Amino acid sequence: MAESLDFVPGAEQARQRVNAFVADAMNKLIRDVLPPSSVDSSTAVVLANALYFKGAWTQPFDVSTMPFHIPGGTTGRVPSMTTSRSQRIAVYPGFRALKLPYKNDVQQQAEFYMLILLPDRDTVSLADLYDKAVSTPEFIKTHTPAGKVPVGRFMVPKFKFTYEFEASSDMRKLGVNRAFHGGDFSGMVSSRDGGLTITGVYHKATIEVDEVGTAAAAATVVVIGRTTAPRPRYLVDFVADRPFLFGVVEEMTDAVLFLGHVVDPLTC
Repeated sequence: MAESLDFVPGAEQARQRVNAFVADAMNKLIRDVLPPSSVDSSTAVVLANALYFKGAWTQPFDVSTMPFHIPGGTTGRVPSMTTSRSQRIAVYPGFRALKLPYKNDVQQQAEFYMLILLPDRDTVSLADLYDKAVSTPEFIKTHTPAGKVPVGRFMVPKFKFTYEFEASSDMRKLGVNRAFHGGDFSGMVSSRDGGLTITGVYHKATIEVDEVGTAAAAATVVVIGRTTAPRPRYLVDFVADRPFLFGVVEEMTDAVLFLGHVVDPLTC
């Protein structure tokens, strides 16, 4: 869907219009994906992408209050999904996996499931599992349980959270640089709107998991503005009088050989 907006006299109204579009598409789960001042008179294009998912478990769970161990030694009691029915569970070295399918009442429709990876105590860290999931091809597929097994104790906490961030710096780390420094957007806008650059990439996601199912939404909005005149250069200080990060990098390949941080130079 394309819509014309006038950013010069009505930047704030345009921001609110984009936020309203995302809120409607997300069934109000996400609001205000564009923060104040993210759109101004230099804005030329705003690209908004929204994803909404709602699924019910094939069978709802019971709910009970169960203990949950928090890092640091604290234990709390949280509302949790419980059941005595057989579940799709598999045990792997250092962790176990749970597959929770969503109900699918329409033939030839895509099927979805939630996969939960639970590290064993003092064996595999959550960070290790995360690294394997994002860096190893086929890790998720090869560690998704297939068949059901009888269940002894079963407990999955109910949870709900929202997360948002500005993604420009992360995109640059992944090698997307030209779009932030005078990229070519001629295939998207007319030539008279030359000199455009991405001024912000805003992402917001929310998810709620309970005994009935899952509701989740995610939205990404890219703001493209007109390039402004370069700012005058100023002298830059470098005063390492606080904790800092250091790295040893091989120049030709940009390979990081060592990476660490200094908190107290007197104890190094």
